[in-house]
Amino acid sequence: MVLLVLSPFVAAQQQAESGANCDLSVSVRTSDERSIDAPFQVEVHSARGLLATVHIFGSEPAQFRVANGKTYRVRVVGNGFEAVTTAYFEINPLEMIHTETVHVKPEKPNGESIPGSPSISVSEMNIPKQAKAEMNKGLDAYSKGDMEKAAAHFEKAIAEYPRYARAYDKLGAIAMKSSDRAKARELFGKSIQADDAFLPAYVDLARMDLQDQDYAGSESLLAKALTLNPSMVEATALIATTEFANKEYEKALADVQRVHGLPNHEQFAEVHIMAGKVLALQNHREAAIGQFQLFLIEKPDSPQGESVRKAIAELAAGRKP
Repeated sequence: MVLLVLSPFVAAQQQAESGANCDLSVSVRTSDERSIDAPFQVEVHSARGLLATVHIFGSEPAQFRVANGKTYRVRVVGNGFEAVTTAYFEINPLEMIHTETVHVKPEKPNGESIPGSPSISVSEMNIPKQAKAEMNKGLDAYSKGDMEKAAAHFEKAIAEYPRYARAYDKLGAIAMKSSDRAKARELFGKSIQADDAFLPAYVDLARMDLQDQDYAGSESLLAKALTLNPSMVEATALIATTEFANKEYEKALADVQRVHGLPNHEQFAEVHIMAGKVLALQNHREAAIGQFQLFLIEKPDSPQGESVRKAIAELAAGRKP
């Protein structure tokens, strides 16, 4: 039931794939080739879904470690411009370095946010240059697995800019890696105190509450995040997971439908497995089969695919999986 306990935000900073042997560099520019003077995030996706996420500022390219001989696509989101998802591109089997440039367009004139794009708070728009530099160095060290160096840079970023919610959040992620849950909880809380509109900290705290079976606490935090950004797919998927764990099945099924209607929902396809299991228990066989089939469509290469196909076969034969 807790398939979403591991955060893509945390996992994304690690090596993208086993056997990764190619450096992928992604530069983001406006249509007139200017750099973006604002915080934004760059994601790299394979056919299986989201592999890695990097948060950057300004002109520095996002760096990823991927496998050559495969296909990927890139998604860029942030305030002030429309979210962009590229077509799939192939990395030659012999390439050790591959570069991509993504061009973005200004946000719609009416100022409406783009569905599915993350909310970047006002405090993130006013970060001093030196603090940004320390954050970038910290993210680079984090992506390479050097947690001690990353933590030192995040702490320097906070010293330069005490309202740096993202730096507290990343320190919390490092504490989680060290299994220091008390420190992680404290740091995620400090992140929200520094900036109560910084959404990842709400999600990270909610994930901890879910692990601790504090379902009410988890739902409360996620409800706050979704009030700030109703289109935040990660928060929507996690609240559905929490509701399933708390046996609030009707609410959970409704939230699975919400997840399915959001951009990039495929990375959270596991919610369809949970929905399928509940619907099967409720004797809604056709609906359960439909949920399992959605999972297979969204994550066709998942290791869980075989068990899901068996569940479909059992249901089709009139048996409960």
